[in-house]
Amino acid sequence: MTDDKKYARDKLKEIFENTLESGIAYDDDLFSLDYFNLFCKATAKDQLYKLLGNNLVMFQCEYENDDAVLMIFSIPINSEEHSAKTIAERVMEVITQVERTFVTLDFVHSEENKDEKIVYVTIIKKVKD
Repeated sequence: MTDDKKYARDKLKEIFENTLESGIAYDDDLFSLDYFNLFCKATAKDQLYKLLGNNLVMFQCEYENDDAVLMIFSIPINSEEHSAKTIAERVMEVITQVERTFVTLDFVHSEENKDEKIVYVTIIKKVKD
């Protein structure tokens, strides 16, 4: 495992645990997210993170009547930093790293916003005791 991938997994676990302890709660509809406002809310609370060259926010939430964490990655479409990789490869890289970190994911969805030139990857992971 490369240092970048190990760092990404360790950081994901750390952010996840911090979110469980003292993260922002999200209790609105999980299937019609206002990405812009969620990123603004996280930024205002100093809970916007940079991981794998993308922005990441996490929120406490409830999914299928269980406590969960909502993770949203913001992946820029025209990033010079990743010009060799297609957007699909970058989305898969994010999902793969999150899966390798948490083993099972309860919900995964990606959505392209052509106006913002961003792909949002939404992941929900239930909290197991």
